[in-house]
Amino acid sequence: MRPLASLLKGAPLGDKRLNSRALQIVESIVQGHTSATHGTQGVGHADPMSHVMGSFRFFDNDRLTLPALYQPCQQAVAEQVAPGQRCFIAHDISVLDYSTHQAKEDLIRVGNERSYGYELYSALVLSSAGLPLGPIVQEVQTTKGCLSSQSEEPIPFVDHLSQAERGAQSARQLLPDRIRIHLLDREFDDLQMMRTWSSTDELHVIRCQHLKRRVRWGEQPTSLQEVVNQVPLTPSGYVVKEGQRYDVFIGETHVVFPGQSLRGVARKRQKPQKGLPLSVRVVISELRLPGQKPLRWVLLTNLTDPCAQVVQAYIYRWRVERFFYLNKVGFRLEQWRQETGERVARRLALTQLAAMVIYLLLGAVETDPALAELLQSVATLGGWLGRKQDPIGPIVLMRGMALVMGMTRALEQFGVQHLRNTAQRLLDLLQPRGSD
Repeated sequence: MRPLASLLKGAPLGDKRLNSRALQIVESIVQGHTSATHGTQGVGHADPMSHVMGSFRFFDNDRLTLPALYQPCQQAVAEQVAPGQRCFIAHDISVLDYSTHQAKEDLIRVGNERSYGYELYSALVLSSAGLPLGPIVQEVQTTKGCLSSQSEEPIPFVDHLSQAERGAQSARQLLPDRIRIHLLDREFDDLQMMRTWSSTDELHVIRCQHLKRRVRWGEQPTSLQEVVNQVPLTPSGYVVKEGQRYDVFIGETHVVFPGQSLRGVARKRQKPQKGLPLSVRVVISELRLPGQKPLRWVLLTNLTDPCAQVVQAYIYRWRVERFFYLNKVGFRLEQWRQETGERVARRLALTQLAAMVIYLLLGAVETDPALAELLQSVATLGGWLGRKQDPIGPIVLMRGMALVMGMTRALEQFGVQHLRNTAQRLLDLLQPRGSD
């Protein structure tokens, strides 16, 4: 990944001053600000208020389009996946709950329909080893539609399946000549989408939701559930989950989906859609623990990899869940005070560059011993316990960086002796005073 200055210098923002402001904002985010509005610029800057005000004006600037703001992020992702190389693209939706933010003007009902906020769709690109690289597509759903990294105007919201299809199409354009493997959870189990992807070079691993759908197994019409129950499973090692050791069993078969696609039928948006019979590989994975019900995944895929690698690919999908967690907890996304979805989306675009820098640092820990030692000391300040079985996470690294930057700034501004005197005075004030 190129330096931030190089990436943001070429962003089509329309004014070099905007490019400079964008760089300052991203640098402040990387340095670990925790403000719900927008924090100070960081170490060595004498006038943080001007940075805060400039950041607000930046997010409020309606001339800044999302495609322009996301261009550096998308370019950085593309540069990290060489042509011909394999990458994974994890698609998912996350609710942004802003129920307590009364000033926001374009909230939708989210979650249990009793909360208000936005919905964030992300297509997160992972390396061939499953390391997060960055989002290639993002959309924020508001009352105006989907505010997309791929469109200057809001896109009408139809359903999450349509978002995933747009994400796959955009990834095809932005990551040409790469081997793209899409990873999707149960809500994206859709026959129409699988048929569309089967006619292209898009590969996928989708967790099955509709086990009652009718299929052909050999020449026998049956349900997918009955097929899954009859597939023999063989031992394939073990995994440790929540402190328990589970034995893993894996099996596979092929079925044909001859039926119609029912997308949109339940909501009366369209009639059942006919299509050609589709042959689908079914991989079944079970985690077994004596005395407990097996944990089962039924995966639908057009990959030809061994079963264990298909299961491992689906496990990589969890990275997008952690990516949402980083945005919500690390960058405090649900506390942002911008008053419209457009402003939230502009701030989010720059925040993703900061996330990519954090992920890049974490990835380098495995290959650079000197950098690993430095980051371990920083992460320890952020709460990392130093246990080998617990790798450094992005949030503890960010917390450690914020402490280091804050301490450095305090030393630059006040000096060691002044800080010692201040600390001692504070300790004296905290001591309980005896009554006369």
